[in-house]
Amino acid sequence: MNKVKLKVFNIKYVMICILFTIICILTSFFISSNSNVFKSYYVNQLLGTNSTKGLMYMIGSENRYFAEEFHKEKGRASLESFLLSLSTNINVNDLRSLLTRELPNMNQFYSEILIAGEGTDYTNIPEESSIPLENIQDKGTAVKHPKSEKENNSNTQNNGENKVFIYHTHSWESFIPLIPGATKPDDASSTNNEVNITFVGNYLKQKLEEKGIGVSHDTTNMRDFLRNKNLNWAQSYKGSRQILQDKLAQDKNIMFPMDLHRDDARKNITTKNINGKNYARLYFILGRENPSFEKNKKIVTAINSYLDEKYYGLSRGIFIKDRKSGNGVYNQDLSPNALLIEMGGVDNTPEELYASVDALVEAFSHYYNEVVKKNN
Repeated sequence: MNKVKLKVFNIKYVMICILFTIICILTSFFISSNSNVFKSYYVNQLLGTNSTKGLMYMIGSENRYFAEEFHKEKGRASLESFLLSLSTNINVNDLRSLLTRELPNMNQFYSEILIAGEGTDYTNIPEESSIPLENIQDKGTAVKHPKSEKENNSNTQNNGENKVFIYHTHSWESFIPLIPGATKPDDASSTNNEVNITFVGNYLKQKLEEKGIGVSHDTTNMRDFLRNKNLNWAQSYKGSRQILQDKLAQDKNIMFPMDLHRDDARKNITTKNINGKNYARLYFILGRENPSFEKNKKIVTAINSYLDEKYYGLSRGIFIKDRKSGNGVYNQDLSPNALLIEMGGVDNTPEELYASVDALVEAFSHYYNEVVKKNN
């Protein structure tokens, strides 16, 4: 009996030593790498799930009742499969993990389609693309904005309170028609707020204010902001998180943070003609790792449903992303009403974008008036 106990103890001891050694080696490798890409972001991506499994595995080996609920939800993995997952990121119960690092764009299949818009399936699911910060230049042709109707609108009272905060995690995302000489998606990036997604945010602010909804709009040059903070593209949401946290701390009236982006897809996917008018299609992203996921899903689903009813085909749908297919949280844990909206694609024109913003404002103001004002 003593020999059996000693053998079990030795196995547990060896397992703990192996786990600790692997974590130390991998962490040291990533942190000491010369490239900023291999920093804490990827260490977190790598160890986030596996470290929890390892901890629960060890606790469960001592007291199986303690980890019973965890294993019911996640499944009970063997020591061999856990160590394989930790060292190679291969999950023996998920064939996608065998292919995701070998086949281009395979990681997009980790995304989940909550609600599919017209024509949306796993062959055209949105995927985040990266760009080195040094490749982002100040370029583009200024955009002429439509004249504001705010001065002529008698229903624009908002009591001086800003309820919406618009910001841009990737403020450099621009549009090919506004960049002289641009022909491909990689060309559509600029720090010029007259041609990047910021000008769409300006128009969104204008139209919401015409509906009587107070708006604050952050126009930070995120390329320079990230550089000054010693952050890289992969840490963009860490940078915008600081901006959002500061704003929420300064203004307690903010209820709806909106992170406005531009997708990389081409014209045939991002444009929809409705009643003879072209619209830049939009879609919504939800972070699966967000503790307030269900609350955020409620507002996104409501707005998307309105768009489907009034402007069918405008929305490409609602997509759920975890850390394998994106950031996983997208700062949505900071507010139960946080929105991440992708407006149009690299080929869309200002007119198409403005048309979509008008529809989005109609949908959002309907939700705002039906839910927020009634509750207050």
